[in-house]
Order: sequence, then structure tokens, then C-alpha cells
Amino acid sequence: MADTPEEPLTPKDVKFESDHLKKMFLEHLNSIYFGKQHLLDFFNEIEIIASLQQLKLAVDELRTDTNNQILQMDEIYRSIKKAPSKTSILGMKGMTLEAYLSVIRSGKSPLERDVFILFYLQIIEGIEITCFKVLKNLAKAIGYSNTFLDQPFDTAVENKVLFEVIYKEYIN
Repeated sequence: MADTPEEPLTPKDVKFESDHLKKMFLEHLNSIYFGKQHLLDFFNEIEIIASLQQLKLAVDELRTDTNNQILQMDEIYRSIKKAPSKTSILGMKGMTLEAYLSVIRSGKSPLERDVFILFYLQIIEGIEITCFKVLKNLAKAIGYSNTFLDQPFDTAVENKVLFEVIYKEYIN
């Protein structure tokens, strides 16, 4: 069982060693890296399922952006002299399975499927935004430049906005 302090700690009470921060940074980077690789397969599946041409094009753009983000993360690994280390992405796999089952297995009309696809894509982008924010904060705490995370973060924000716009156009 994890050690639990007798008295609740405040953020000022918690001190992380640099090595511990680096380990947490690498764990988060690995989660995002392998999560994105998993998402590439998911994007292929939902692009086939989508009926709206605008949505198909947006998913194709998302796949291109995701490949670029993976390349950017490869550069991060090189800059910190580490290699990607396979990690559990069970949460992401569970969410994409839920999305797939919600869209495919429930007998929805093409319109309903597209709306559900847009819903789940917005959730995915929200998760990515949060993950990149965490990485940026960890990088700053370690003393790494966090500017190398600006582009992947900005791309996730732009994609979330894109799917929100399509969603609003679709349901109005």
C-alpha cells in the first residue's frame, strides 16, 4: 500500500527530486507517444465510418497532425537521450473502444454516428491538451526548455476547435 502521511500535505510541503521529475516526464511522454500511435488506427476506422465529407477531411488532417506530433516527440526523446518505452495506454484504448461501440454497434443513423464521432474526437483532443500541459509544466520544473512542446500543444488545441466548429455546424 502507498505511504500516506498522517497529516494532509500542502503543495508547499511536497518536494520532488530532479530525477523523480525526469522519470515522471518520461512516463507522461511515453503515455502520450504510445497513445497517439494507438489513435492512428482509431482514426483510420472512424474515417471509414464517417459519412460527412467535412468530417472525413478533418480526420485525415488529424491523422497527419498526429504523425507530425509523433515525429516531434521523437525529437524530444533524442534531445533528452531517451528512447520510447512501451507503457500501458489502457485508458485510451478503453475510450476508443467505447467510442467505436457507441458509433458502430448501436444501429445509429449516419448523422448520429457522425455526431458521436465528433463528440469522442473532442474528448480525445481535450485529453491531449491536458497531457501536453502537464508535460510543459514538468519540462519547466526540470529545467528543460518547454518550447519544444508548444507545437504539439497548439496542434491539439487547433484540432479541438476544429471538431467543435464542425460539431456546431452539423447539429444546427
